[in-house]
Amino acid sequence: MSISMSTMDEIEEEAKAAAEKMVINMMQRPGQLEKVEQYKKRITHKKASIEAQLKSAVQGKLDGVSVGLKQLQECLDDVQQIGLKMDELEELLKGVPQLVGSLQAVREEDSRHSQYVTAMDSLKHIFTVPDSVAKTMQWIGEGKLLHAHQCLNDLENSRDDLLYELHRLPNQSSHDKIMLKAYFEDVEMVSNSLEKQIKLILARTLNTVRKEPTVIVTALRIIEREEKRDQMALEQQSQTGFMPPGRPKNWRTVAFEELERAVAQRTEGTRVDEREDNKLWLVKYLELTRQLILEDLRVVKTLCVPCFPPHYDIVNKYVNMYHTCLSSSLQGVVDSGLEGNEYVTLLSWVLNTYPGTELMGSPELNIDVSTLPPLLSEESLRDLCDEYLQKMESNYMEWMEKTLESERAEWNGDRAPEVEPHSNAYHTHAPVIIFQMIDQNLQVTQTISKEITFKALMLSIEQVTRYGNMYREGVLQFKNSHFSDRSRCAYFTHHMITIVNNSEQMVRLAQQTQARHWPPGRHDAPAERKFDTLLDTFQKLRDEAARFLLDEAFLDLEVHFDDLFTSKWLPSSIPVDTICVTLEDYFQDYNHLREKNFEYVINEAQNLVYKKYITAMLSKKVTFKTVEEAQQAATKIVKEANQIRSFFRRIGAEGVNVDWPFEVISSLAEVLRCQDIEMLSLDLHGLLDKCPNMSEEQLVRLLGLRGDVPRAHVRDTAAHVLGTRAKPRASTMHDFFKDITFSDRLLERFTLSKNSAA
Repeated sequence: MSISMSTMDEIEEEAKAAAEKMVINMMQRPGQLEKVEQYKKRITHKKASIEAQLKSAVQGKLDGVSVGLKQLQECLDDVQQIGLKMDELEELLKGVPQLVGSLQAVREEDSRHSQYVTAMDSLKHIFTVPDSVAKTMQWIGEGKLLHAHQCLNDLENSRDDLLYELHRLPNQSSHDKIMLKAYFEDVEMVSNSLEKQIKLILARTLNTVRKEPTVIVTALRIIEREEKRDQMALEQQSQTGFMPPGRPKNWRTVAFEELERAVAQRTEGTRVDEREDNKLWLVKYLELTRQLILEDLRVVKTLCVPCFPPHYDIVNKYVNMYHTCLSSSLQGVVDSGLEGNEYVTLLSWVLNTYPGTELMGSPELNIDVSTLPPLLSEESLRDLCDEYLQKMESNYMEWMEKTLESERAEWNGDRAPEVEPHSNAYHTHAPVIIFQMIDQNLQVTQTISKEITFKALMLSIEQVTRYGNMYREGVLQFKNSHFSDRSRCAYFTHHMITIVNNSEQMVRLAQQTQARHWPPGRHDAPAERKFDTLLDTFQKLRDEAARFLLDEAFLDLEVHFDDLFTSKWLPSSIPVDTICVTLEDYFQDYNHLREKNFEYVINEAQNLVYKKYITAMLSKKVTFKTVEEAQQAATKIVKEANQIRSFFRRIGAEGVNVDWPFEVISSLAEVLRCQDIEMLSLDLHGLLDKCPNMSEEQLVRLLGLRGDVPRAHVRDTAAHVLGTRAKPRASTMHDFFKDITFSDRLLERFTLSKNSAA
């Protein structure tokens, strides 16, 4: 109580504080004193409203409490009344055991009466069982299945009722049961006959539904009736423990099993040939299967749906049955092994034809196979793809090895290669055939999937690269064999020209293949490197074969280059004339190179001629003792360089630069032409500007040609010029002197000479 009073006091204090605060807020300005009466009236009205609401709430609560108390009182009265009734009932139940004993005779009489009634109802069926069985079998034979089923039901009802009555007896007689079952044993035979007839009808569903759909409907009606009787029998068993003989029949399950068996037979029936009879047996089998499934599912979707109950979901059931049977059949084909193009045929059919518009995805069916299990497992598909690629790799290897053997046989033959009509170029058909085979394989794999096509592309590129390496080994053996005995092969040059052209064509065809078959937008660094390796393999082989061509020519020219810058060279033009005539003779054959290859060979030949010419010049086979001799030699050098330039300009195509090597030779000649030794360093600086990669050894050898330059000053002059030259600039002739080397070191001899003079 003290706690409650304390709480009320606190509430009152809070209310006073709140009121005081509110008054303070209202009376902050002097003008608000005039509105005191208004504030007072407003608060008075508000207080009266709150008090009225409070009274109303309290009254409502009191009324609720009153009603609750009244209901509790009524419940108490009811409980007391129920207690009295329960006591009365308990007194009444005490007399039930004596009543049960007195009614035992009544119960026995009731049981006998029930059995008599059942026997009387079944008498007409019991006495007519043989006739009913015979009539039912006749109706089954005549196809009157509904009449037959009705008669069978009557027979089964009579049998089951009698057996049930026996089951209810306290002391069941096994002899009576055996006797009844034996009497009605023909009923089971009739049921089996009807089941066989229904199974026969269902096995021919897709044919029957087109002509006599009512036969299918009749069979399904009988099945559904039997399903209901199965359900009733199960319920009776759960209640009484009695199960009629032959139940449950599960004819619906039997029906689906029969439909599935019929589907399996239809799919297997499309395999009319084997590999031994027809090489295209798999193509024929798959096409017949496609036509069969397309037509059968169309019939199911249009004609079976109206005949079958909706809960059969017959379309999806048939789709699953065909899918399962086809999957099993195709797995059997895979397990038996495939050959050649059978891999492509099967993979393309499974991945594209089956789910595509030609079959399941056709407008008539529009079936989403993604909801079904895979037609072939991922593992089987992966194994098939791997086996197919392995077969492709094996075919590539075998074919390319045979191609290389054929090429080698032509190299060692006694006739020139074929000439390409439109380009007059020597060639063989190997590059075109190789890439035609690749293109055919890729076109075939495109019918399977993009991923397999890409794998096949990479495999093809690897095999062509491998072929390029084998081809190069064959070319090296061919070259070495020829150079060991040049009389052995009369057409070496012609075949080497063919090799150059073929290698360049392989590069071109590989680039076309990449452009045609590389997936748009795909970035695959390892795969791109494989393409680069292929291109690099044949590009290098082209360059190498071109050098072998020139090696053949320059073997004949070696003796003439040896005659340059000797004592008999200055008054004679025979060496350079012979070099030009010999090269022109070889270039008559080189005209059978394709244009791009011809330009490359001209550039390489030009470089070789000038390098050998400069090598001969700097080999110190001759020294021009006087300024006049040096000037005469310089004039001859320029003349011969001009002669060589004119030769290459005459035989070369437009766009081939034949001037820059001439400029190098002219710069070298200017060093010999210089009359004033003091001005010689200026010519050397000009030479180094054009040829920044000249070495000190090469400069010393050039200066050594002038007999008027003291040997003791040659090295100093070369070192001074190299030390004072400007920073080397980029030049097209940057690498020209890199490959010009000598077996002896003339620089060391000049150094020793200088030391001796000192």
